[in-house]
Amino acid sequence: MIKFQSETENYCLYYPDSLKDIFIEVIPFFEKKLKDYCLLFKIKKFRKIRINCFDDIQEFRNFIYSLRKEDTLPKYATGTYDEGMINFCITNDNLKNRILHTICHELFHIMYLELILNDDYSKRIVWYDEGMAQFCSGEYDFLKENKNFEYFFNNIRKRTNFIPNMNHIEHGNTFCNDDYNGYYLSYIAIRYLSEILSETEFKNLMANFDKIKKIGENVITNAFEYYEEKIKNKNI
Repeated sequence: MIKFQSETENYCLYYPDSLKDIFIEVIPFFEKKLKDYCLLFKIKKFRKIRINCFDDIQEFRNFIYSLRKEDTLPKYATGTYDEGMINFCITNDNLKNRILHTICHELFHIMYLELILNDDYSKRIVWYDEGMAQFCSGEYDFLKENKNFEYFFNNIRKRTNFIPNMNHIEHGNTFCNDDYNGYYLSYIAIRYLSEILSETEFKNLMANFDKIKKIGENVITNAFEYYEEKIKNKNI
């Protein structure tokens, strides 16, 4: 069961005692990533964040249901940012990396919602927000190695039976299904944009919602063609 563990000016931690040793290593990474995000969003400091980490999936889901006052959570979901908090459940054996990247993933969502979307959830473009959260959190940094990304890309390309208009996918069956995985496609889309845009263009895109939607219409088709050509030429 989660309980209060510690607090600083940047965060307030709730997690079960079973994860105490792991969190000792997690916090320095979180602090560094928070500084990186402040630079990205051009602010000096962000508000205090409450972090709730669970080790029991049903306890996690019940907690989210209590916040939402309804049983609405996709079966695949193990992390949310309800009520401006980082809420997640650890469900695999790679605990430290899972905690590190989930915290930073959800932190991006929170900062993007508050600083760019101005708390207007209706402005959220899911593929872009999810892709950026994965790209910026570092959870796919292992794909910086060319052979790792080539294997990853070829596998996703083979498993994608249908290329959606990314602007039309929302969390639920239109995000992850038998035809494609919206998380993977969102990451590939953002990685592609990071390579074809200048650093300034890439950062400015965060607040250009019309341009994001225009890009989203064909971004996966374009990204697939781009990476297929790079792999073919061994120039990835």
